[in-house]
This record gives sequence, C-alpha cells and structure tokens, in this order.
Amino acid sequence: MGCPYSQANRTRENTFDCSSLVARAYAAQGKQWLGTGVPLSYQEVYDDEFQLLWPETYGEIGKTLGGGEVLKRANAPGDLQFLCTDASTTRNNRITHVAMAVDERRIVHARGRAYGVCTNALTHYAGKVCAVVRYQPVAPLRQGMRGLRTLALQKRLNAQGAGLVEDGVYGPATEAACRAREGQVCIAGDRVHLRTGPGREYASVAIARRGDAFPAVSGEGWQPILLDGTVRWVSKKYARLETAQ
Repeated sequence: MGCPYSQANRTRENTFDCSSLVARAYAAQGKQWLGTGVPLSYQEVYDDEFQLLWPETYGEIGKTLGGGEVLKRANAPGDLQFLCTDASTTRNNRITHVAMAVDERRIVHARGRAYGVCTNALTHYAGKVCAVVRYQPVAPLRQGMRGLRTLALQKRLNAQGAGLVEDGVYGPATEAACRAREGQVCIAGDRVHLRTGPGREYASVAIARRGDAFPAVSGEGWQPILLDGTVRWVSKKYARLETAQ
C-alpha cells in the first residue's frame, strides 16, 4: 500500500502500474505468464489460468459494460476486475485498468499517479466493467484464451502430428485439433460442474459451458473426462460423447 504509480517504471521495485501490480502479485505466488515481459491489463484478461466469470465469452469482452452486480460475482481474494476507465480508448476490448479483489468488500489497485497503490470499495468501478475473472488453473480451455497451458497443449498435439503454430493462443485451429482426437466429451448444458468423482456429493473443481470439449475415458452414469491430465467427472445428462470423424 502507498507505493508510487508509474507506467514508465512499472517493473522497478516497489513501483507499479495497474497491470504490473497484478502480474507481479501472482508471480510472487509462483504463477508464470506467457511471453518474456510483464503483460498489460488488456492482455491479462485472456490468460488461460483464469476462468471468465463475466461475460459469457471472450468475444463479448468490452461490448457491454457491467455494473455493481457483475463486480459482486468477483468477490473472492485474487479475483480480477478488468475495466474501461478511458472512454476514448481504441483498444478492441476497451480494457484500460485492472483491479484485484481483497475480499468481498474491497479492491486493491495501482490507481494512478495521484493515488499510487490503494484500496477502494469492491463496486467502485460499477458501470465500467469489461470482464471479471477468477484464478482457476484447471479451468476448461476455451476459444479466446492464451497462455502456457495452451502452449503445452499445442506441443502435445503437435507430437501427434497436428501441425499447429505453437503460440499459446487457443484459437479455432487448436480447438479443431482437440476435437479431432478420439473420444471427446462435448458439454451440452449451459453451466456444468466438473467433479472429482461420479456424483453430486463430490467436489466441483471447475465450471464448463456449452460447447467445451474434453478427452473422454470410460464410465457409466457419470462421464469421466481428462482435465489437465487428471480424471474428473461430468453428468452424462449434460454431456455427449463425440468420436473423431
């Protein structure tokens, strides 16, 4: 708290801008980011170790600005708010600022030169919300994500002859290569829990959305899938098995 704000010196010790505060805070906990530099806020939103809480798809980011009710969805420590604080921005996703939830009441952010690193109310930026995300390193990969998980997936697919560009971007080519693998489970419900075992009594480890696909393994009643190499379970009521064409 109280550290100075600077875009020019954003990587110096105890000096931050909004995106370097977030990136360096997570890096201090062991997170690695795609690329060699410290990402900017309009890039951080797509990182594939974060689950998009709002809006529904990455293509919708910045199309509509959310209010206080959206911000209340991201009230766990470490949740991120991506915000449009400059109406004149030319960025496609309109993101010009990022803040991090401290708890269900407060955010911490590098607000600007006049404020430095400070806290404000969780809903301080109501009406300016482009997206909110939560750290979830096993979140289902979806079109629009980018990061080291996607890069590792592309390398595995290329080892099977996929011929993908290894850029860490989960785009149409990477998704198609995944779907071409034998035995994919495609999510058919709008918001479906991925669980540690075959039943509702087991813990949910991630939320999948309609159209998400995972490698399948055998099972009855509940469908086993592979999520980052670990067997998880989804109700067959909300999933269908698709085989390679």
